[in-house]
Amino acid sequence: MENSAASQIDVMNANEVDRAIVFGFPLKEIDRVQANDYVLDAYHAYPDRMIPFGLVGDDTESWLLKGMMGFKQQNILYAPERFDLIRAYQTMAEAGVPMLIHFRASEGYSVPEQAKAILKQVPNLKLMVAHMGRNTPNTSMRVEEALLGLADEPNVIFDTSTVRDPAIIARAIEIIGEKRLVFGSDYPFNSYMGGDPLADELNIIQQSNVPESVKERILGQNILGYLGLTIGKEAQ
Repeated sequence: MENSAASQIDVMNANEVDRAIVFGFPLKEIDRVQANDYVLDAYHAYPDRMIPFGLVGDDTESWLLKGMMGFKQQNILYAPERFDLIRAYQTMAEAGVPMLIHFRASEGYSVPEQAKAILKQVPNLKLMVAHMGRNTPNTSMRVEEALLGLADEPNVIFDTSTVRDPAIIARAIEIIGEKRLVFGSDYPFNSYMGGDPLADELNIIQQSNVPESVKERILGQNILGYLGLTIGKEAQ
């Protein structure tokens, strides 16, 4: 499938999505620098539609100077341990930009323990938990455990991508409140299933049993506030 910046904009337009966080595929074997440069090129082409996140590494400062607004880490396929992560997190905390992490959530791993280990060393880090801390894609397996375990960490927010369970959206609001949940799609993940995966992810929020005002928070207001952005600045 084509996944150019222009095709991304087409999908966003079709789903009435104003802005989106974008980053390269977090795989160990890719050229991280090339991927980050590609993301920044897309941002420069569509500065009012895309929010650039870089793949984490030992060069956080230079990517911030180039315009990155946050960073992504995938603990399963990306081998982030090859980098000096604490130093990178400290740089992000000082700059006030978030770290989006896909934590290990399979048997034997605890998302809250992994997150708290980071926050113990870098307490001011803005930490985004990808996929609400779920284990299996397109399920809410282990999500409530992650929510309960990090309910007392105000700098931690959760993104809804590839959870696909409207009931857990409402449960999340009960546990962490309406300001700490943000929409995520993980697009183009799930494209192999056919249809429109971005539309499917949006429908999960619309099907959730929460007030319309809360849905508006999840679908944009919360992430704008977390990133320190406002409508009209470069971001979603």
